[in-house]
Amino acid sequence: MFVRTLSAGGPIEEIGGKAHRLSLLTRYFNVPEGFVVTTKAYELWRETGSMPERVIEEIREYFQSPYVLEGRFPVVVRSSATVEDSSRASFAGVFESVTNVSSFDELIKAIEWVFRSTESERVKGYMKRLGIERDVKMAVVVQRQINPKFAGVLFTRSPNEPDMALVEFVKGSPEKLVGGEASGQRLLLPRDPSKVKGHLMRELIETGLEVEDLFGRPQDIEWAYNGTLWILQSRDITVLTQKSEGARESPRASQGWYKLTGVPASPGRARGRACFVLDDQPPEEAEKLFPKGGILVTYVLHAEYYNLFMKASGIVTKVESVLSHPAIIARELGIPCVAGVDVEAIREGDEVIVDGDAGVVYVRNPRRRFKRLDLWEASWKEDELIKDLREEYLKALQELDAEKLERTILKAFEYVRKLYPVDKEKAFNVYHFINTLMEEETPKILAGKFNIVEVFARADRSERPRDETEKRLFEIYNVLKRFINYTDERVKDIPSMLFGV
Repeated sequence: MFVRTLSAGGPIEEIGGKAHRLSLLTRYFNVPEGFVVTTKAYELWRETGSMPERVIEEIREYFQSPYVLEGRFPVVVRSSATVEDSSRASFAGVFESVTNVSSFDELIKAIEWVFRSTESERVKGYMKRLGIERDVKMAVVVQRQINPKFAGVLFTRSPNEPDMALVEFVKGSPEKLVGGEASGQRLLLPRDPSKVKGHLMRELIETGLEVEDLFGRPQDIEWAYNGTLWILQSRDITVLTQKSEGARESPRASQGWYKLTGVPASPGRARGRACFVLDDQPPEEAEKLFPKGGILVTYVLHAEYYNLFMKASGIVTKVESVLSHPAIIARELGIPCVAGVDVEAIREGDEVIVDGDAGVVYVRNPRRRFKRLDLWEASWKEDELIKDLREEYLKALQELDAEKLERTILKAFEYVRKLYPVDKEKAFNVYHFINTLMEEETPKILAGKFNIVEVFARADRSERPRDETEKRLFEIYNVLKRFINYTDERVKDIPSMLFGV
């Protein structure tokens, strides 16, 4: 692989220091989506003197992928060298970055420009001053470019006043501040968020302290705000005046087991290492990189990730739905699953225990959090078409009429099929709507009247329904399973059409 999604992560020798840290941040914070051109591509480029066609095609595939950047510009191209953003040296501003990239040809040229920066006199001089003699390999991060209202830098401990946090910010792009083109406003703020005035600054301090806890050291964080707070990068502060005891590294959380409560979605127990998979990873990449027997931790994943689920020994999801695709597949595969878990408390690589019978997950060394993050909002917009489909669907559900429900679902997917060639955005809107309705809203509606976890478990065991109402619930569950899993012949073409799988 010459390219991988940012959230997939990987060793520093393959994706560089900056991308490695960003990949960890994607699990918990808002980080602009993107991908990494790995050091393998750099080595091949250095051998041949130009970008090989097979690397270009892989870059094109990831750039156009509906999971990643969807072929949309502008993007920013940034260095991620194997020596970059380490505890010894940050290499801040030493390698090249390119902003406002607006065509594919420009993108390839920008990546090569960053590759070439490893040979610059500036880099050689920097490394000589710090006594760094190791060979430099370069990876490149390509991300969606944020157009911010405000942007800046947060030092979670001020270099000169380590009991305080330091914020510097400007209006507009952070490049003006980081590049020294503009002087920003400077604020010394308490490290206690409750003592910070202003919503943005309070959120910034809360987020900064969580990032500090994640990496175990005070952080220099580049951020942008456009109504959402985005983390653009974070590196350890390499120089810090020791003025107080409080300037020491952040203590880790307790090494004992910590209990996270969720909803039992599939029975059984499993123990293993947590491995995050986010839905911006193409299924083939996720399946290839996921360790067999690992504990899959995710927000929610859909039908196209089936082969990935087969490699997991247990599943933990953020979305609280026993009808989510991971929950259904877990029951079919006989592996434990707990839904509705505060997965932001889990660290990549943590040892975790999944108890699908009790609906709890045990984890060591949980992340420090100031607030529960609600990252999952409906990813569709209501229009007249959606409104009509929704009314039909909810009426059928209220009547426990599986046949009417099936007709409405098929109608929705037929709209997806017809709209896709002429209006992809509208097609995806209907697709996300019907999946959200089936997987997330339906179990919440039914749970208000029935013990659906027990009913669905009985249906999965092919038991006989106890009465007419349970028979109807069994029928509804089996209809939903077929469409959520895309095993119904009438919708098997949908994942291939939308996602190429």
